[in-house]
Amino acid sequence: MEDAVSASTAGGDSRIVVAGAGYAGLHVALRLTGKLRNHPMTELTLVDRHDYHQVVTELPRVAGGTRAADAVRIPLQDTLAKEVRFVRTEINGFDLAGRRLLTGAGPIGWRWLVLALGSRPNDFAIPGLAQRALSVYSASDAEQVWVAVSNALDAAAAATGPGEQRRLATVVVGGGGATGVELAGELAEVLPQVASSHGLAPDRPAVQLVEAGPTILAGSSPQLIGKASKILSDLGVQVRTNAAIAAATDEGFQLKDGELVEGGVFVWAGGVKAPELVADSALPTGHNGRVKVDQYLRVLDQPGVYAAGDLASVTDPRSGHVLPPLAQIALEEGETVARNLDAELEGRPLETFTFHDKGFVVSVGTRRGVADIVGIATGGRLAHLLKDAIEWEYRQSVTHLRGWDPVAR
Repeated sequence: MEDAVSASTAGGDSRIVVAGAGYAGLHVALRLTGKLRNHPMTELTLVDRHDYHQVVTELPRVAGGTRAADAVRIPLQDTLAKEVRFVRTEINGFDLAGRRLLTGAGPIGWRWLVLALGSRPNDFAIPGLAQRALSVYSASDAEQVWVAVSNALDAAAAATGPGEQRRLATVVVGGGGATGVELAGELAEVLPQVASSHGLAPDRPAVQLVEAGPTILAGSSPQLIGKASKILSDLGVQVRTNAAIAAATDEGFQLKDGELVEGGVFVWAGGVKAPELVADSALPTGHNGRVKVDQYLRVLDQPGVYAAGDLASVTDPRSGHVLPPLAQIALEEGETVARNLDAELEGRPLETFTFHDKGFVVSVGTRRGVADIVGIATGGRLAHLLKDAIEWEYRQSVTHLRGWDPVAR
């Protein structure tokens, strides 16, 4: 692996460059490695600012203090075959006409480019939100959330009255999607247990979940939403729906109806948008700045450029809606891009991307969860075990894909 690369204005006729080592980008690289055995002159380069891959679906556990940040970082040196050239550097932009990826280590030329740069928190231009609230987008972000919670508990213990203690020990989570629900459940279950170690009574900490829409887990079945709401209620989480945030101030989240939601820690889990460097580029973009692609995941009007993962705006032909930024979708897109790059090298027809929904699983607290598999909603301990099994299987798949290439070691 490399921390720097010599500046190059041309990548040759056979260089494939993957920008980003998230779910989609990493799996493009992993699945292409074996396919390139028949193309020894084709160079595969993966570029990312980190030397690790983050298991983003586990971040709420880091933010809830039940998992270490390093436990959700998978070192790329443990996953990539030796044939993959890894460059650790910042990606600064694109020279589309010159077919160069612009990086802190110099330009990297490509014949084919895969944009898998992920996303960033979307604050929807809410005044003060970026400055006032923490996010749960990376392992470092999640770690900072737990540090802030711990500090808030210490501050609450030093306060004199029970009302002030409750205010300081309250965590307010904005956004009722999967991340927000998982974080709220995780915190609600662990905070009463850790309160005593900070000199607080178990009933002092509280968790509030604020959602702008009419329901949490939007798009899920009423049965799944009902089960998740019941578990959150059992855990003591106060859920506020139809509660759009107008501004974030030093005092708290100011709702559009004028109500002020106070607390000691504020976390934003209300959605994502494309990275800033994409918004400032000539790439064709759609909703939330995501890059528009065709049915083969090729960027519109950009020959030789693919996009996958959160960055790609992929319309499901069955529903007519853009697919949400979910890990399982990113993985399938990565597989399709890898197959299509192999098809381009072999001169075969490209494959149309089709999403195969494997279901929806959300943990709610440290012991329970909800799941919707083939239209059947379930909740409780079994759903939580299923979430654990999915996370375990994902880690195993990363190792398996590396081992699948007989020349990986």
